[in-house]
Amino acid sequence: MKTALFILSVFFSISAIAQPTVSGYTIPAKDTIIILPTSSITLSGTAVQGNPGHPILDTSWTKTSGPAATITKPSNRMTTTVTGLVAGSYIFTLTATDKQNSSSAAVKITVISGILPVQLAHFNVSKNDQGILISWQTEMESNNSGFIIQESTNGSSFFDLAAISSQAKGGNSNTPLTYSYQISNNNSQADMHSIWFVMTLLAIIVFISKLKKAYKCLILGIVCMFLFSCSKSVTVPDNTPASTVKAFRLKQIDLDNQVNYSEIIMLN
Repeated sequence: MKTALFILSVFFSISAIAQPTVSGYTIPAKDTIIILPTSSITLSGTAVQGNPGHPILDTSWTKTSGPAATITKPSNRMTTTVTGLVAGSYIFTLTATDKQNSSSAAVKITVISGILPVQLAHFNVSKNDQGILISWQTEMESNNSGFIIQESTNGSSFFDLAAISSQAKGGNSNTPLTYSYQISNNNSQADMHSIWFVMTLLAIIVFISKLKKAYKCLILGIVCMFLFSCSKSVTVPDNTPASTVKAFRLKQIDLDNQVNYSEIIMLN
């Protein structure tokens, strides 16, 4: 008899402890990030009773944190609509209650502005005598940290070339701002040849300094002509066709680490 009473007591204790199982989600799921001017979202969830004989008596949605918003039918609704959302982060909580216990599940929603932090007046990529010039101008900047210039040889996989900080004070500006970045030609071979040219020329001058004046002029003239002809042989013509088509774009980063991309400019 005592054993039966003990088992019954444990059963009721466990029953009293058991809580409803609750989950919450948004409809549709992709709208957990909302871009203004959209300012409403549908919340829904599930709640399963935790105790036999203890059905779910009430479910309610509440705004746990975030800016102003209106829950149309917060009580006794698994599914409800939230309106009046503004830019910011929200947490809405679904709570289910039975006769003795309650349980909750939270949903996070982020609302962002539909206005880009930077308005580009133009973005240009062109060739010049030094290589490739990338230039752009912003009409306005808001909360802008800066830009990363990116390059691609296939138009899809981009890598970073250079980081350019925003010229706007505090990342905000209502006046046009102009940026540029020069990508130089690969002149390492020509530069090295020029160094060897100068070193060789100096060595020859020192060597012939002990010769007679007539011989000095003759040898120096021959050596200069030879080295000049060699330097011309490594010059790459301007009309040499490029082996690949390059693509460039701007990666804009705001002060909250949000990222936007410019159009892609192709360059032959």
